This record gives sequence, C-alpha cells and structure tokens, in this order.
Amino acid sequence: MMTGRPRTTAVHLSLAALLLAGLAACGDPQGFTVPGKVCGRDMDRDRLAELLPGGERMRDEPSASDQPFSCEILVDDVMQFVLTERSGQREFDVLTYAMEGRLGGFEQLRASDVSDNAVVSRTRTVVMAPCPKAGKNYIIDLDLPDTEKDRSEDLERFVGSYLPTGLAALGC
Repeated sequence: MMTGRPRTTAVHLSLAALLLAGLAACGDPQGFTVPGKVCGRDMDRDRLAELLPGGERMRDEPSASDQPFSCEILVDDVMQFVLTERSGQREFDVLTYAMEGRLGGFEQLRASDVSDNAVVSRTRTVVMAPCPKAGKNYIIDLDLPDTEKDRSEDLERFVGSYLPTGLAALGC
C-alpha cells in the first residue's frame, strides 16, 4: 500500500522550483544589461537603469546632427527616453519659460536642485548651464514620454550624474 509521500514530495519540490524561478526573475526586471556608453556618451548605468522599464532589449538611436544633439532610447522598440542637448544658447530663465509654456508641456513643474537654472516635472527636466568655451549656454532636455509615474527624482539623479559628460561632449 502506497502512502502518497513520494507524490507529495515531488509536488512540493516542483512548487519550490517555480517559486525560486519566480523570485530570480523578480530580482532583475530588465532582461538586458544597461551599457556604460549610450548615444555615444558615457553614462552612469545605474542612474540610466532607474529610468528604464524592464524588457528584453534596449537600443539607442542618436541623431546624425550635433546641433541639437538628440538621442532616443528604446526598450523592446518602444521609445522610453529622449535626450536633447544644445550649446550656444542665449541665457533665459528656464522656470519662467516653462511656466509660460514656451518649452512645451510639463506636469507638476518645480525648480530643480541640479542647477541654478533648471526645472523638473513628473516626466521631464530641462537644465541650462554655462558653456564658456563654446560660448553662451548649454541646455539639456530629458523626457520620459511613456510613463504615468512621477519620475522627477530619478530624472534629477540622472541629469546630475550626466551633466559633466554632456557639457564636455558639446565643447563646454
């Protein structure tokens, strides 16, 4: 007469294996590795990873032009992140321009601590910094068009880590 113990043990082992596989999958939601160089620029991969959703693959599509320089980052062929940089810009008050709608749309706009002349919203940040070598000013505009969450803190961390690289890339 069989007691059913081997069957119960096999079921428990199968359930444990499924649970462990599920936990391992939850540990790294991105099925891709974020590179250290994206859009031809060195980037802090941890800060960039905070801005990207999980998926199977990531790719970048930099523009052919340097002025303005623009790059889209896609995850599974869906645009997740747009980076636009310009140098040689005249100085203006970024917060005032953003509040007047002259920089496009922002949701829950506020001044950013990244720079003296910067704004951030739930899904977008614009920063102006001096660019004395190339003349006038440098502007970086980061947009996360495909998100409903408030990503303002992630945007500020990323742009704070990226700003020296962006300034150097545009000759500042």
